[in-house]
Amino acid sequence: MAQSIIAKPQAFTPAYNPIKYIIDSTNKNLTGFRYIYQVYNGATLLGSFKVVPTYSTGYGELDLSKFLSSYVKWDFDPTITQDLDAVNSFYNYDVSVGEEYLYELGYTSSLTSSGTNTRINVTNIFLVGDQINITQDDNGVANPLLEGLHTVIAVSGSWIDVNVPFSSITDVTINGTINYADNRKVVTYDITTIVSEKVFNGAKTWVDFVVYNEDDTRLNGVTKQWLTNQPATDFKCTLGQDLWLNARARASKTIYFQNSDGDIYTKSIVNNDSIVQIAVGCNNYGVVTPVGATLPMIKPDTEYYDFWYAESGVQFSQKYRVNIDRRVQINEYVISFLDRMGSFSSFAFQLKSYERGEVTRDEFNKDVVGFVSGGEWGYNYDEFGFNTFNINVTKTLELNTNWMTQNMSDYFQELITSPQTFLKLVQYVTTEEGVPLLDEDGCPYHSAESTAYVPCIVQTNSFEVFQQRNKNLIKQSIVVKLANNDNVNG
Repeated sequence: MAQSIIAKPQAFTPAYNPIKYIIDSTNKNLTGFRYIYQVYNGATLLGSFKVVPTYSTGYGELDLSKFLSSYVKWDFDPTITQDLDAVNSFYNYDVSVGEEYLYELGYTSSLTSSGTNTRINVTNIFLVGDQINITQDDNGVANPLLEGLHTVIAVSGSWIDVNVPFSSITDVTINGTINYADNRKVVTYDITTIVSEKVFNGAKTWVDFVVYNEDDTRLNGVTKQWLTNQPATDFKCTLGQDLWLNARARASKTIYFQNSDGDIYTKSIVNNDSIVQIAVGCNNYGVVTPVGATLPMIKPDTEYYDFWYAESGVQFSQKYRVNIDRRVQINEYVISFLDRMGSFSSFAFQLKSYERGEVTRDEFNKDVVGFVSGGEWGYNYDEFGFNTFNINVTKTLELNTNWMTQNMSDYFQELITSPQTFLKLVQYVTTEEGVPLLDEDGCPYHSAESTAYVPCIVQTNSFEVFQQRNKNLIKQSIVVKLANNDNVNG
């Protein structure tokens, strides 16, 4: 008995792409053969799968993506300005592969007499009283009484006796096989074990998954990537936007920031899980330490800032640039969304927006109770005949982005298809004339109560793929519905 690994996924792989294991076995041609895959989290058995050998190769092929994707979720805490262990964004698992097959014991020219009954000389595992099925190579032509179901009546390590008179045997040279009458199988677990596998909440495109390499996200060089598809060079972010991006970072290491003036700022990573979610947005980058610079990091004339991961001062990831978008309106909607690599990025909607409400209600008609006075029946004018109940208010918003680059427009598709979205209304404090007030840093000041996120559902079901070569200026629109209705006192 031997197995070999033909193919397996990378040790760190997106949960929503194929997670295919292919195993070969030297027993694959045995009757009733099945591969047995078992998936574990530590000592906990998550699931067991029996796999039929493929027709052409006999391999055992199993895709675990649908199964494992149910164990990864997402991490979102809008109060975080440092970092957090993204414990829901990945899942650890182990795989063991065993096999089962119908027990068949072959014998060759081995029939002798026990004195009265027929003895089959073969290395034996059966016990007295076992019901067995004997299949002869000639299907019982020469020895018809030996073909079929019988009982073991005596055993040793090298023979079994069955309840068939030896006098009925006409040819002792006919070969055959023996198996249990109940078709019980030989089952062996844990022949092959694959440990320390990991999936994360990611979904690469059809094209990109073919060239996916987990080493690209292992932060140990200047080309290594965080777990996001956010554009690395031309991403625009307003002063009210938040960004929480995932990375395979380590505790006590450093996130570096450098603004457009060349000033350097740092903050240390606190958490140390397989994936760490780090706050890096204009509104939520948190407390940073200046390195030969002055606070704040974003000054009135700051055009952009870069951020990257470093260990001992050495850059260990690519740089990501955030271009500061100061095209501020009085009100600004921001949607934070789960992108296809498991990070929470965001888009601002600064152009004209439309908020609509839809009211649904049920009605019933009842008799007016009225009253009796002076021997006559009457009623009050304020009594209801028709009454309403089950009143629900559903709010939808049509939002429009400002003008954006091609990369931003492409990334916007991930917002439209995102399964988790949250809406924030940023309200800027203004003068009576409607001019935004500036804080001590010269930045537009938004009220604190406008920072709460509420869950929403994207209702836009189609989108146009804009190409900048065909359209110099690109903007996008989206329709969202608040995920929870307002209560009505009825």
